[in-house]
Amino acid sequence: MGFTSDGFPYIGDPDAPVTLVEFTDYLCPFCLRHTSQTMPALLLEYGISGDVNFVFRDFPIDVLHPTAPQGHAASLCVAEQGAVEFWQFHDQLFRSQDQWSELSDPAEFLAQTAADLQLDTVAFEECVESGRTNQIVEDRVAQAELFGFDGTPSFKFVSNDDSATYDLVGAQAVSLFQQWLDALLDGGVPPGAVPSTGLTSESEPTEIEASSFSVDPERQDEYQGFPVGFTEEGWPFIGSPDARVSVFEFTDYLCPFCQRHTNVTMPTLLSEYAAEGEVNFVFRDFPLAGLHPTAPSGHNASLCVAEQGAAFFWAFHDVLFLNQSQWAGLQDSTAYLEQTAQQIGVDIDAYNDCVASGRNAPIVDARVAEGRALGFNGTPSFQLVNNESSDVYDLVGALPLERFQSYLDALLAGEEPPEAAESDEQSSELPFWANSEGLVPDPDRPGYTLAGDPYKGDPKAPLVVIEFGDFQCPSCQRHNLEAQPTIDETFVDQGDIMWVFKNLPLQSHPQAPAAAVAAECAGDQGQFWEMHELLFETLDEWAVPNPDPELLRLARSLPLNQSQFETCLGSRAPLERVLTDLFEARNVIDQTPSFVMIYGGQGRRLEGARSAEDFVAILETQLESAIEIGR
Repeated sequence: MGFTSDGFPYIGDPDAPVTLVEFTDYLCPFCLRHTSQTMPALLLEYGISGDVNFVFRDFPIDVLHPTAPQGHAASLCVAEQGAVEFWQFHDQLFRSQDQWSELSDPAEFLAQTAADLQLDTVAFEECVESGRTNQIVEDRVAQAELFGFDGTPSFKFVSNDDSATYDLVGAQAVSLFQQWLDALLDGGVPPGAVPSTGLTSESEPTEIEASSFSVDPERQDEYQGFPVGFTEEGWPFIGSPDARVSVFEFTDYLCPFCQRHTNVTMPTLLSEYAAEGEVNFVFRDFPLAGLHPTAPSGHNASLCVAEQGAAFFWAFHDVLFLNQSQWAGLQDSTAYLEQTAQQIGVDIDAYNDCVASGRNAPIVDARVAEGRALGFNGTPSFQLVNNESSDVYDLVGALPLERFQSYLDALLAGEEPPEAAESDEQSSELPFWANSEGLVPDPDRPGYTLAGDPYKGDPKAPLVVIEFGDFQCPSCQRHNLEAQPTIDETFVDQGDIMWVFKNLPLQSHPQAPAAAVAAECAGDQGQFWEMHELLFETLDEWAVPNPDPELLRLARSLPLNQSQFETCLGSRAPLERVLTDLFEARNVIDQTPSFVMIYGGQGRRLEGARSAEDFVAILETQLESAIEIGR
């Protein structure tokens, strides 16, 4: 055992033909399972023989385990005393995970662990107090995220003969690791694996897809066959500057709905409307820093790229959306953005000077203010402008392609879009998640609205009820176990009410976010409502300091791909969906359970749990009004 040239601890033969790199978190229960169950078998079979070298890489996910970075920083202090000492400390942190996972400050526990292992405690405490390993941990987290990892444990299998690299995510069965390692040792490719980004001596990705988006510095008036440029106000556009219709998109580089629009809908719109010169598409910066704190840095960087040409801007724009997962979780995206800019071919010195000056930050702030002044508060949002009549129509959300086609075809025919009157009326009163646009079923995700929320019942029902719930809230539990079954039988199952659920885990319930993530992960496999019901039925069982084992037990009672569920439970994507719900509830809802009843383009709020009889009476009255007025 020892340390690689980059300082990462390893155990095994450094000259082994295969290296297995583990990205791990000391407080991740799946990492514990891998370390305690799978790793010993792999060491016995492949480590002792010298066939495989095992490398440890820090990847604490602080949004899931806030104190994990302290453990990783402490282990780096121990590593200063030697590789043997590091691995002893590593093993003890995993063995005693349940003893420190819920400590608000594990410093005393970590110091006692070092003392119990008879380490040099004076040197250990001096290192911890200096804080010199904290930045190293942050840098290593950023490196892992650059590889596209967002959950733990994650692995890179490296064939040291040809540098071929393959990724595997999750605490998989030992048999799968054996299959992959045997294939690599035989000079083959692991079954079902595809090559991935390799590791260089500097621990950075060896390649970035941005290189395929490089553009000719001398041809900045064209991008992928379309005219590009800037409006008089300085906004980038793609399509003919003389187009009869303009589509202004207010967007956020880290918004997953914006990514879907850009990657799925936009290519068809460009080919159908921009290619003929009928429509141009204008980009408007609208990063929501409250939801995506590092998004403004991407927008600032894109303006620095734009200073060198419109084609560079659109290439940079496409890469940021295409590789959103690679930089969405970075605490500091500066290095990633610089690397992307360099790959597409900009003058990197000019780019860095621009970024360092900070001159574009006020521009981004002003553009966000402009979007809010127009009434937008979510992304993506759109203004469709008839350049001949100056008529303007708003759309909100990553709507289906057909909705954009309907609007554009009408505008090009000199007509008012048929849905415009209804859309304008509702958009001015309700946020996207509650208006007629956001409540449309998502064709790509059955059982979910376009706003990303699970629903049950008829989406065309005259009355919509949106529930804000907390899985650890006793009143929510009482509502769902006592009143909801009657509501479902009386209204939802009869097609009279569309029932929508949004997460609102309160700070007073520490395990509620984990439960919400579990429901989201089950929802990814079409089992949201089944998990929703189980969580309320078994609240006392999983509302414990470490809820993950109980949540996994619940998942095993459902028809789920358990490996996929476990991987999801440890990743950032479902947590971001929960945070999105929290962000959307801001300034609207502050207690659970709360209900918003939607009809007539208006929302009516109802707070607190009620008896089934009382709730049914309220809903009957609201339903009568909804039928009379319409949604």
